[in-house]
Amino acid sequence: STGSGKSVTANVIAEEALENDVPVIVFDPTAQWTGFVKELRDDGLKEHYERFEMDEDDDPHPYRGVIKEISSEEPDIDFEALRNPGEITVFTLNQLTTEQFDSAVRNIIDQIFDKEWEESPELEMLVVFDEVHRLLEEYGGQGGYRALEKGAREFRKWGIGLMMASQVTADFKQAISGNIMTEVQMQTKSMEDIDRVEKKYGEQFAKRISQEDVGVGMIQNSNYNDGQPWFVDFRPTYHNPHKIPDSELEQYHEISEMVDDLRESIEAKKEAGENVRDLNLELQLAENKLKEGRFK
Repeated sequence: STGSGKSVTANVIAEEALENDVPVIVFDPTAQWTGFVKELRDDGLKEHYERFEMDEDDDPHPYRGVIKEISSEEPDIDFEALRNPGEITVFTLNQLTTEQFDSAVRNIIDQIFDKEWEESPELEMLVVFDEVHRLLEEYGGQGGYRALEKGAREFRKWGIGLMMASQVTADFKQAISGNIMTEVQMQTKSMEDIDRVEKKYGEQFAKRISQEDVGVGMIQNSNYNDGQPWFVDFRPTYHNPHKIPDSELEQYHEISEMVDDLRESIEAKKEAGENVRDLNLELQLAENKLKEGRFK
């Protein structure tokens, strides 16, 4: 439900991946994930630091990352270039219509499948899709959801983690839910979700998910706790879990595009036989500042 802590919980899971040097790639139709490049300044979240034995002064920190705008149904994404340990890439899709978002998701999933990945038992990369309900047919989806079904079945063998977030767990139809290893259910008033939990785990769990505190999630993974659910109180974030201002986001996109254009120009000079060593060093400095949100 709205206000249950779903977004912060998803952010914390992504943070834990980053803290363990796993690259994270987010496809964000609301631009809410852009705050990863800023440290936490929300006093409402910081007031929970003490009970998690977190330090208000030392623990808040941003993450190295890049924010890119997807304004086309056919984005061209170089996933290999995004596999930088501990770095997050947020692709905002908030300028797309529902139909365009659906088409973009299909093309993104196709590009992942087109790449030749090596099989891996370790988590090599975490891919996040937020607001999954927007891909359902009743909201105008035309195939993006089926592409995610394919990803849920296949990504694991390549070490690609897939995290999907939606307001109603019932949004995940059988083809996806049957391939989900770990389910996190936050507080909900959805009778469909409550009935599903009662049927699957029993009345006591169904009662608890309608009464959970903000930030508490019921977790179930068949490999743990004999398959029985358990409850986790998720910590607050280290970064700012809110959308950065539109003016700053526009500036970020503008400079990011500029850096991309410069990279192409330098590559053209290199192919023409010019010495581009100094230019590459300057470009690397610019990219580092961009990834750290320092672009005054």
